[in-house]
Amino acid sequence: MGAIYTSAAFREYAQAQVDHADILLTKHAEAALNLCRCGRLHPCDEHRHWLEMRTHFRQFLVDEQYSSEVQQPSPPNPTQRDPSRPDGLG
Repeated sequence: MGAIYTSAAFREYAQAQVDHADILLTKHAEAALNLCRCGRLHPCDEHRHWLEMRTHFRQFLVDEQYSSEVQQPSPPNPTQRDPSRPDGLG
């Protein structure tokens, strides 16, 4: 049976997966002449896999960031009106 994650725990797990994917993408980066650092044609299967994994888990981090911003909006920032400019130009 799978583990049930709270929002914070899943966010930590997703961030760990993104970090791990970044490390492996560095190991499978293009070296030269369209070759991967592992010696195969770039992008190799591992590069594609970890790119998909990073994309998959990054979406959960973006959703969490967005939902926390929506739940706790920042206070409005009143702008100072420049008295030297007429209304509508400043």
